[in-house]
Amino acid sequence: MEFQTQVQRECYEQVAIWMEEMFTQYPWEKLDDPGFGLFLGSAWVEVRIYPWHEDAVIETRSLVVQGAEITPELMQFLLLKNSQMRFGGFAIDDHDHIYLSHTIVGSTCDPGELESSVLSVLETADDFDDQIIQKWGGKRALDIVP
Repeated sequence: MEFQTQVQRECYEQVAIWMEEMFTQYPWEKLDDPGFGLFLGSAWVEVRIYPWHEDAVIETRSLVVQGAEITPELMQFLLLKNSQMRFGGFAIDDHDHIYLSHTIVGSTCDPGELESSVLSVLETADDFDDQIIQKWGGKRALDIVP
C-alpha cells in the first residue's frame, strides 16, 4: 500500500485500529489503497484516507445507486434529503452514480466520530437505495460490488 504523506499513513494506521475495535459485527476488509470497505444490508461503504494540506481527511462514501434515471424529481428528492442530513450528503458523479459521503479531518478525529460517520453513511445508504430504485430504477451496491 502506498501513502502520499506520513500524516496519511499515521491516520490510516489509527483508523485501522479503530476499525478492528468497533466494527467486529460488520463484514469489512482492508482495500488495496489506504482504506476499508464495509457491508450493511444492501449498502457498501468505503472509508478512505486522503492527504489534505498538512493533514489527512477520512472520507466515508457509499455508492447508493447506479443506473437510476436522473430526473429533475430525483435531483429535488436528493437535495431535500441533503437539507435534512446530519452526516454527509448525496452527490451524483459524471457517470450518474448516486453517492452518499461524509468527510472528517483526520488529526481531530476520535473513535466516536469515526463510528458515527461510518454508521450514519451505512444506515442512510441502506435506507435510501431501495427508495431511489423503486421510483427511479437502477442497481444497489449489493447488486454491483463483486
